[in-house]
Amino acid sequence: MSKIQDINCQDNRFLPFWLWTVFVILLIIASIIGGGLFGSADIAFADILKVFKLKLFGINDESLQISSVFIIWDLRIPRAILALAAGGGLAICGASLQSITQNVLANPYILGISSGASAAVSLAMFLGIAGMASTISIPIIAFIGAMLSLLLVYKIGIAGRSGSSIRLILAGTAISVVFNAFSSLFIMITPSDKVLRSFMAWTMGSLAGARWNNLLIPVVSSVLGSLIFLLYSRAFNVISLGDETAISLGINTNKIKKMTSVLTAFITGVMVAFCGIIGFVGFIIPHIVRLIIGPDHRKLFPLSFLVGGLFLLWIDIIARVIMAPQELPIGIFTALAGGPIFIWLLTKQIK
Repeated sequence: MSKIQDINCQDNRFLPFWLWTVFVILLIIASIIGGGLFGSADIAFADILKVFKLKLFGINDESLQISSVFIIWDLRIPRAILALAAGGGLAICGASLQSITQNVLANPYILGISSGASAAVSLAMFLGIAGMASTISIPIIAFIGAMLSLLLVYKIGIAGRSGSSIRLILAGTAISVVFNAFSSLFIMITPSDKVLRSFMAWTMGSLAGARWNNLLIPVVSSVLGSLIFLLYSRAFNVISLGDETAISLGINTNKIKKMTSVLTAFITGVMVAFCGIIGFVGFIIPHIVRLIIGPDHRKLFPLSFLVGGLFLLWIDIIARVIMAPQELPIGIFTALAGGPIFIWLLTKQIK
């Protein structure tokens, strides 16, 4: 057996991977059904079953109201699908960034990728670019902003021989502040109050805009990007041991790092375009998954995708019901969940 195979066979699971996978999938299904019950309008469980029978099997129940069908199938199910795509995509991006930087704090939010995408989209919306072909143009603009931000962070964070993982995090934080300032500027000078309110809600993260006709791009981007990461999971296992070890075993580390940077910027940019800024998902979830199945990326990546989707699904339900009928931004709750953990781990690294 080769050295690479030996590395990839390391396994620190508490329970079998397949059991965790089945358990999380069942939780996702239960959460989608349960999430359909709550919101600005409460729906009976029986009505949810009737809607699924109607849409999936064509079985109509005359007692089923049209309003219930609209709320469940046209509003809440698309939100659940977008939550799964966004949470899963951001989680797997965080896992990949933590691997290539060898820093447990790395994630799209802290490294400024989300802020760069947000600033680019805010500028596009301010200039009116979002008005035409926005479904295609805005994700592209967000990707450009995310990629620009990531390049700046790498340029500052690893400049010279003094580059370190902490310096990379500090560079990301600084770039985030700058791009967030630009986003705020574009928001505040917007002449329309309606657009201003839309901007504010978008910058704090929301899944309220999810509809069947705009799910294709975020879902396909998240799934395809995650599959590409999964194809290189063996290489990530080796890279996580250090660049010198990876190179000695024949891994092209530069190729993997460039691919990770582009894919992370793309997935994050698309999610920012459709959901706004959602912080700390890519930070929290990989840590949780490593605790339950170990560091093997062949298992870490797919389970991070599922757990990330489940996490954001739960966060969206909480945001909808905690002050119903008013809906709170999901970014508030992800920040409350991830912020304290980030501070704790940062303190440990500094010590």
